[in-house]
Amino acid sequence: MSGATTVVLTLAAGGIGAVLRTLVVRALPSAGTGIVNIVGTCVLALALVGHGSGALATSWTVVVAVGLTGALTTFSGWILEVERALRERPIRALAVQVLAPLLLGVALTVVAFAGIG
Repeated sequence: MSGATTVVLTLAAGGIGAVLRTLVVRALPSAGTGIVNIVGTCVLALALVGHGSGALATSWTVVVAVGLTGALTTFSGWILEVERALRERPIRALAVQVLAPLLLGVALTVVAFAGIG
């Protein structure tokens, strides 16, 4: 795939990810950000494993990892959600918004790379 096509598809995937993120966060205000962060992390791990195993071309890895998962796991949106949640329910916010996505992301990435290694 050409560089221009990769850029266009990455932007389109980012738009799709942003719409999905907005829909989930609006439907589930207290848990939506955590859900999209976890899903985005899982999709990113799968894309990296696919690339590492040769099943996913570099251009498609960029589209998925930068476009789609980049929009799903938007850091600025997550920070605002964590800040609000920490004021309202600090223990729950730490568990759902910070620790669960972090631990799941690390665990899935390790397991995924161990599977192809």
